Amino acid sequence: MAESLLSLGHEVHFLHVQQKLRTPRQDMQRYWKDRLHEFRGLSVASCIHRGRRKLLRVVAKTFHLNPPVDSYFDPALSVYARELLERCAFDVIIVSYVFYSRLLESITCPVLKIIDTHDVFSDRYLLYREHGQPGEFFSTGSEGERRGLERADVVLAIQERDASHFRSLSRTPVTVVGHLAPVVNATAGCAASQAPAMLFVGSAMGINAVGVAWFIELVLPAVREHLPDAELWLVGGICRRIRGAAPGVRHFGFVDGVEEMYRRATVVVNPQPFGTGLSIKSVDALRHGRPLVTTASGARGLEEASGVAFLQAESAEAFASLLVELLRDPDRRASLADRAADFARRYHERNLQALAEVVNRAVAR
Repeated sequence: MAESLLSLGHEVHFLHVQQKLRTPRQDMQRYWKDRLHEFRGLSVASCIHRGRRKLLRVVAKTFHLNPPVDSYFDPALSVYARELLERCAFDVIIVSYVFYSRLLESITCPVLKIIDTHDVFSDRYLLYREHGQPGEFFSTGSEGERRGLERADVVLAIQERDASHFRSLSRTPVTVVGHLAPVVNATAGCAASQAPAMLFVGSAMGINAVGVAWFIELVLPAVREHLPDAELWLVGGICRRIRGAAPGVRHFGFVDGVEEMYRRATVVVNPQPFGTGLSIKSVDALRHGRPLVTTASGARGLEEASGVAFLQAESAEAFASLLVELLRDPDRRASLADRAADFARRYHERNLQALAEVVNRAVAR
């Protein structure tokens, strides 16, 4: 989002709420320079709050509970923000995630207050429980989420389904701004002698681990029955969760040039079994102009492009069949890749325009 706001001609500052006692900051400092502001809660009260937050997170995950919407918020952050606003004159304040929305209550100067929600958090733990998985990240009650949303002047939803949910909770205006990521102009494709490669790029989150394990168990063997040299390439934190040797699986871990991995891969896969919000992995595959095969969950928020810019499978058998067809047909891959890049370009432009219209409301005030 910062890059998009800069491209629209705005000056952007970043307030980093440092949760960990030690966080690498060199890259952030290099990028933001004097526009980087850091809050570190090192007071006794902040340290006690940090301990309570960690304990609450463990209890909520263990017993499938909804913590209060403000349970992640350190009240000392409000003091820091007020002091920052006294030093710098801002027109717009964008808060990432509803669980930081309490920060907006401390802002009394005339600025446009925006919450970039990223996801729906009302009873999010239930989705994980339905799939037999421990809850991840954050979940809260619908009343808490409503209270958080109403602290803002505008709410940003990452996809239309999320927007409908927020509109059902609150009268705060909601605008859909999907994942902001321009198309990567890279020549895609692999050498004729290279083994067919199916790429998965993802973090160590449990949803990713479940999906990749399912793919390795049920999809990959079916593909290799037809194409014995086909490989699954795993890139990112997912390699910490998927361990051990399996036929046809290569672990790359974290790489410096992920664009090169996309370029070398024959197709990209996103076997996400369930989830909320928008599957950024699918957007990234499309913006790199790669042929993508995914699930219904991986297509969330991108349904208009299913069957056109990417392919969607509802079962392991269908997933494997689509992959075999693509891996055998370079012309079909090339056509799908072109349509992927074209959709990603229009998708980014649409979201950029929506963001510009929201931020420009500060000028009209």
